[in-house]
Amino acid sequence: MTLVLTSLALLAIGAATSLLLTRVPRLALNLGMLFAFVAAVIAVIAAGDVLIRSPSQSTYEAAWPLSLGTARLSLDGLSAWFLMTIGVLAACVSIYSVPYMSSAVGREPVPVFCALFCGLLAALILLVCAADAVLFLLSWEVMTLTAFFLIDFHHERPEVRRGAWMYLVATHLGTALFVLPLFGILFARAGTTAFSSFAGALGSADRTTLMALFALGLVGFGTKAGFMPMHVWLPAAHPVAPTPVSALLSGVVVKTGIYGLLRLLSWLPPLPLVCGEVLLFVGVVSGVMGVLYALAQHDLKHLLAYHTVENIGIIALGIAVGLLGEATNEPTLAVLGYAGALLHVTNHALFKGLLFLSAGAVLHGSGTGEIERLGGLARKTPANALMFLIGAVAICGLPPLNGFLSEWVIYGSLFSGSIRGIGASGGLPAVGVAALALMGGLALACFAKVFGVVFLGTPRETGLQTHSIPTGMKTAMAALGLFCVLIGVLPSLWVPLVRSATIELANVPMGEFSTRIDGVLAPAIRLSGMAVLFVLAIGGLLVLRRWALSRAARRDVGVAPTVATWGCGYTQPTPRMQYTASSFASSLVTTFRGVLWPERMFAAPAGSFPATAHVETRAPDFAEHELFEPVFRGVARLFAMVRTVSWRGESESPGVAQSAAAHRRGPVRTLTIGMVSALRRGSIQVRLLFIVLTLVVLFLCEALSSVDRVHTTTGQDYQHTLSVGVNR
Repeated sequence: MTLVLTSLALLAIGAATSLLLTRVPRLALNLGMLFAFVAAVIAVIAAGDVLIRSPSQSTYEAAWPLSLGTARLSLDGLSAWFLMTIGVLAACVSIYSVPYMSSAVGREPVPVFCALFCGLLAALILLVCAADAVLFLLSWEVMTLTAFFLIDFHHERPEVRRGAWMYLVATHLGTALFVLPLFGILFARAGTTAFSSFAGALGSADRTTLMALFALGLVGFGTKAGFMPMHVWLPAAHPVAPTPVSALLSGVVVKTGIYGLLRLLSWLPPLPLVCGEVLLFVGVVSGVMGVLYALAQHDLKHLLAYHTVENIGIIALGIAVGLLGEATNEPTLAVLGYAGALLHVTNHALFKGLLFLSAGAVLHGSGTGEIERLGGLARKTPANALMFLIGAVAICGLPPLNGFLSEWVIYGSLFSGSIRGIGASGGLPAVGVAALALMGGLALACFAKVFGVVFLGTPRETGLQTHSIPTGMKTAMAALGLFCVLIGVLPSLWVPLVRSATIELANVPMGEFSTRIDGVLAPAIRLSGMAVLFVLAIGGLLVLRRWALSRAARRDVGVAPTVATWGCGYTQPTPRMQYTASSFASSLVTTFRGVLWPERMFAAPAGSFPATAHVETRAPDFAEHELFEPVFRGVARLFAMVRTVSWRGESESPGVAQSAAAHRRGPVRTLTIGMVSALRRGSIQVRLLFIVLTLVVLFLCEALSSVDRVHTTTGQDYQHTLSVGVNR
């Protein structure tokens, strides 16, 4: 724990130094980020020591001025894995932040940014190392507040204030309504706030309490993680934050929700089968809907924010399989599920951090993140194009990069669960396999769209100037890109590091980890090797072609003249005739219009010589506009009624305009109005349909509960047989 305490001390010094040097902002920026970088590296060393050597849990306890709880820090396998993820990404982001924020020196409070950055990093380290509920909640609150102020850094823009407040309200509601009651129940059962006492405080017989704790943790921690439909703050907050903050938000801040959920599972006995089934359903919905919404976006950072929701869904699939394995006494299933989820936690932090930093370089160089306005950036910034391509290949789960490795393990866990008939007789894991494959295909289409429109072709706006990327930003992106490549090419050096965290969650002996996972990893290693050879062969052919062309040019013989691409009969093609992001994704968005409900604003050309024409498509977020906005509008109206002592309230008083969202008819309102209209018509066919649907729902609930009872009984018989054998 000495290294962790040293890291925290350096971050405190960095924050204080930045504030003291307010009058010298450039020096404050350099020193603040230097302290953050060194502290992050020390945190990685501390985590690596635990993950490599797998020693017994180390603990530190200090004097505590509060009357409740204890200032106790602990570093075990699970904490070390998340600490390593935080440290690696924070070290790269701190390098990136120096040149990125240098342009704001003298115009914005850069020293305050550095102090908040150090505070956020310190809160993240304290959070994953906390061994007491009170210290955990204090760290959770400090992390929330520092992230809020960092998101709101450019507070003069209304969309920034909206995104920051959405983040603060969502996370505080999740904490107050779900996380605090969760710890309250655990404290009541254990009699103390120490994490060590929570493990074993509940037994398998406390079925109702276990399911209540799981539900509280799923919603409370899931709000921070971004599970659908609690994800609404992500697409609002990620795009408006400064790019270094966006990378930390997507890479590690949302992962604290995953850490909280996994830490809760480590305290509880094997949960009922239905808990794993519910989480698997949440993972499928989050993953598929996240990538679909990403496909319909026209802003680079908005698109990446929805891909965070997608990858959180992939992590949820792995955790769900781990729960199913524990509930049915299938250690192989539990190991594969938890290992795949943990691997994807770190892999997502690396490639999503790289993508956000690359998108920030586009924004920093061109001044815009609107995909439709960009184009041809590969010629002007080839290094950034290469980094974005590496991140895109990794997030699509293609070999030989790191995203392929973790998704392959999750695929293996889902296939194993389906073959064993676990989770509604194997049907739910099979649905997870299909959903994961759909996510990969849609992500590939999405990033083909982004890379093709932003980096290839010709510039769409001739007046849009792009300057070169500073060396510090390139260095940070290159480091993350190198991690993505090395993990994918050398998985045998990376996967063993997750062993200690996995066995803590799956409750299997240390020696069984390699036995369970090696069989799944072997084909992935071979595929990665073949992919490396393929990439090298393509690279060699490109180098050979370039050499042959340059040699022919020197001899000035046999060189074909450079001509423009055929313009389909147009004699003077313009950059506006290129494919746009909207046209590229139009067919897929139209295919899934039943779940996306896209809106299309179209102004057709008119007259013999039309002057202007306009078409715009967007896909409003279902959860935001159909679930939460009506609720908050109702709450606002209720308070307005109380304030004005009237039934109408201020929001409906004459002269007050209603928002467009209030009048928009989305899928929920359309379905509700249609059902009410059908019932009011009194058709016998409609009434019979409702009766049949009700019976189907009841039968499904009964089937799921009966399967759960069968698996629970089987698990109890297995434990009884095992205990009898041991006694004999």
